[in-house]
Amino acid sequence: MNELEQYIRTHAAQFDTEEPAPGHEARFLARLDEAAPVPVWTKIRQFLRPAPAIAFALATLAAAFLIIRPGDPFRGAGNDPEAIYLAYMDRVSRLYQTLPCEDSELRDATLAEITEEEEPLFTQLPEELSDRKRGRILRNHYGRILAAAGQIK
Repeated sequence: MNELEQYIRTHAAQFDTEEPAPGHEARFLARLDEAAPVPVWTKIRQFLRPAPAIAFALATLAAAFLIIRPGDPFRGAGNDPEAIYLAYMDRVSRLYQTLPCEDSELRDATLAEITEEEEPLFTQLPEELSDRKRGRILRNHYGRILAAAGQIK
């Protein structure tokens, strides 16, 4: 114990004789509230408050992207293998019309080499596979062919 503490303890009666100034307690409590550390949980809660709204917005965007699928040549075909093949053939016919090339015969021959099949893949897939698996296989196969055909310049 230092000398100041000792002096205050021995003369305590002299210090407690007067009332504090008006408003002293309110000012003291206000400063105490300002100086009090904010609990960690309160900080976390403030940070996470907008999280549900952000999560909802992201989920809505993801759902819209999955439903709309921009650039998907098989949009609307579902898992029907024949519908996927018809969508593929439609995209191929549009490629014949839209691909610019100085030598159209060479372009058409190259495009035919890439896209034409003797027997369509959807007729070769086993019936034991579910429509979903067959659809996935066909989308992958024909999607790669379309990507390669799109590279023709």
